[in-house]
Amino acid sequence: MSDLVPAARSALSAAAGVVSDGVCYSILLARLTVAGQALRHMSQLAHHTFGYIEDCARSVDQLAETAASLHVDADTVSEHHQAAQIMRSALAEAEAMASECAEMSTLFQQASEAHQADYGAVAEAAQSMGVDMADRTFYSNR
Repeated sequence: MSDLVPAARSALSAAAGVVSDGVCYSILLARLTVAGQALRHMSQLAHHTFGYIEDCARSVDQLAETAASLHVDADTVSEHHQAAQIMRSALAEAEAMASECAEMSTLFQQASEAHQADYGAVAEAAQSMGVDMADRTFYSNR
């Protein structure tokens, strides 16, 4: 697994620190949702964009086999097979990236749900109060 998931967890921890600094509940939920959706979209885009690479690699392997049957030199045939293998390696990297983006999207969704579970009732109660909220510094000492 690459460093993307630990980086996302670190970002979520930093986001929790920002919350304590007074970022509005609804703004944080919106940002978590947008980040999760963007990562999900990026994952889907990577899957669709790079999906054709396997077909290209298969085609290059077929060209190499055709070249071999026509008695083209072994180095040329080998270079074609190596090119196909590089394509497959790039595809594997793209698929791994797309999977990690999908996992990060899930982490952002989980963070949003956890934040709603922790603070949703408090935010709702604060919004439905019949009096104005005190200055936030009053609440920070509690």
